[in-house]
Amino acid sequence: MTDEPALTEERFFKLMQRVRKLGLDSHPMENVPVSPAQMALLDFVAAFPGCGVQSIAAGLGLTPPTVSVGVRKLEESNLVERKPDPMDRRSIQFFLTRRGQALQRQIQDTHQNKFRRLLSGLTQQEQETLLELLTKALQTVEARNGEEE
Repeated sequence: MTDEPALTEERFFKLMQRVRKLGLDSHPMENVPVSPAQMALLDFVAAFPGCGVQSIAAGLGLTPPTVSVGVRKLEESNLVERKPDPMDRRSIQFFLTRRGQALQRQIQDTHQNKFRRLLSGLTQQEQETLLELLTKALQTVEARNGEEE
């Protein structure tokens, strides 16, 4: 008799190794002037223009000093710019520059192409089932992580 949960976990582990080998979970392009962590910052600022250090830190689960260092590097690369908050001059808001917007779009397009390639062998119904099951699995883990805090 086999230990079915262990077998399932092993199969899943091997599938994730194949995903990594194909580069589907990695930095989308070799010549991008930002790290994966900085790409997460770019994505957040793109999704929430005018956000501040505190909201970025909360949204990404980072400390404000970590966000400050990352944003400073993005500013030095002319990908993000800071502006005073018109409602509170003591606060700073962050926005993508034109260069940052172009890079972020390029990164997103590359990610979408990778995932389109991965899903191309599945029917629309199979894709929906896969997404529903992954969503359910992630929600379960996220709920358990929330209980542990």
